[in-house]
Amino acid sequence: MVFLLDSGRFETFIDAILAIMMTVMVLKIPQPETLSLSGIMDLSVVYLSYLISFIIIASIWNNHRKLFDKIKKIDNYVIAIYMVLTFIITLVPYFTYWVSGNPYSLAPEICYGSLFILTNVLYLLASHIAVKHDKFNKNSHLDSSRYVNLNLIIYTIFIIGFLIGIYINPIAILISCLLSAIVWNLPLKIINILDNSDTHGY
Repeated sequence: MVFLLDSGRFETFIDAILAIMMTVMVLKIPQPETLSLSGIMDLSVVYLSYLISFIIIASIWNNHRKLFDKIKKIDNYVIAIYMVLTFIITLVPYFTYWVSGNPYSLAPEICYGSLFILTNVLYLLASHIAVKHDKFNKNSHLDSSRYVNLNLIIYTIFIIGFLIGIYINPIAILISCLLSAIVWNLPLKIINILDNSDTHGY
């Protein structure tokens, strides 16, 4: 049996989790060891890691907000996939702290990059299921999985970043995550051009 739930309550629940995650991440940023510019520069990778992770979480929140502004009812299938997505993104602060302390080590870089990819895949799946299972919703542009060219660009960046990271310099994986996050947040007009779509914005 499929149970329907008011999407507003679920949206509030997810919002609270994302807010807590942002707070946890910023509390993990260490203070500079010296009161100088060089002390700040020593933490540049830490700041970069935090920035990338913040963009990830903020992007999920923003797209989540747009999605649930249109979708009023969700079923247990949508809840299930969102719980899996939530479990994965709650690992972001942990792996952010790990990779920021070991930016030139392959293991934390691969784990962080893989987490980023998994988050992207699960969000595409979650938005697709949420739109598909809302029989009253006609906003197909909310289904992020329909933007084939955009997703192709993102995963191409990931592949190149992982290859460079594995064979040349591990920090390339972190940089590929940043570039992918930027592409992920392109204005909708540009996204529609990339995918030859005439869909209007949110």
